[in-house]
Amino acid sequence: MEISDKIIDCRLVADNILKQVKEESSILSGKYGIRPKLVSIISGDKESSKIYVSSQKKTAQIVGIDFEICEIGESATQLALSQKIDELNNDKSVTSIIIQHPLACGIEYEKIIPRVNIYKDAEATHPYNLGMILRGDAKLMPCTPGAVMEILNSKGIDLYGKDITIIGHSSIVGKPLAMLLLNKTATVSVCHIGTARKGDIKRYTSNADILIVAVGKANMVDSSWIKEGAVVVDVGINNFNGKVTGDVDFDDTIKKASFITKVPGGVGPVTVSILMRNVLESYKAQYEKF
Repeated sequence: MEISDKIIDCRLVADNILKQVKEESSILSGKYGIRPKLVSIISGDKESSKIYVSSQKKTAQIVGIDFEICEIGESATQLALSQKIDELNNDKSVTSIIIQHPLACGIEYEKIIPRVNIYKDAEATHPYNLGMILRGDAKLMPCTPGAVMEILNSKGIDLYGKDITIIGHSSIVGKPLAMLLLNKTATVSVCHIGTARKGDIKRYTSNADILIVAVGKANMVDSSWIKEGAVVVDVGINNFNGKVTGDVDFDDTIKKASFITKVPGGVGPVTVSILMRNVLESYKAQYEKF
């Protein structure tokens, strides 16, 4: 296999999802006389979320979804954000809400996300929607975990019985992703700071058929961490020496991997496409039924 053939074409994966979203959005908008609408709430440093928000806006325009930015300021309180969410929940023209990171100082995401209407939860991180993953009956997918699943599916990888290691156990990536993989009957190991302190991470990664890295540490993983022929999915996005790079040393690891994602242009575009699909599903939940 040529080295270039090992790189998963994530933009193609994203484009295929967006094509479906655009087609269905057009049909349903004509049927109900109103377009899906996503409101992106910014309460913290808007520069930190600028790239992601810009991508949301651009992609929404492509697929026929209305998009609005709602800035409530870096000095916003938990109460102010809660009130804004209540307002958007009650606005029938708004079909989806996303709360951008980072949040304003003093606002706790775990306390604020349950405020969002479960049918307007564009990131699918409301406890109800996460619970639907546990049941194996989720219609809304946490965006990055959903992206990883689509990327693996694009290569026709059968997850049944596969040894899969995830590095990172955040509530928006590692934990829900582990559940999605378990629902496919994979054997899943999740590594975190406790694993690192024991010096055991390589013990898990070196035996993994599939390695997924989501820690936010540039070039942490190199070829010595994986076994020959492993599939490597790099979720990390870091600014390293003025360049956007992932958690995986791409140039070194690709030599040993069977398939690998690149940063930038890897998981990111697919994450945005899953967000748009969630917006469409939320719209359908409000005008039809899941």
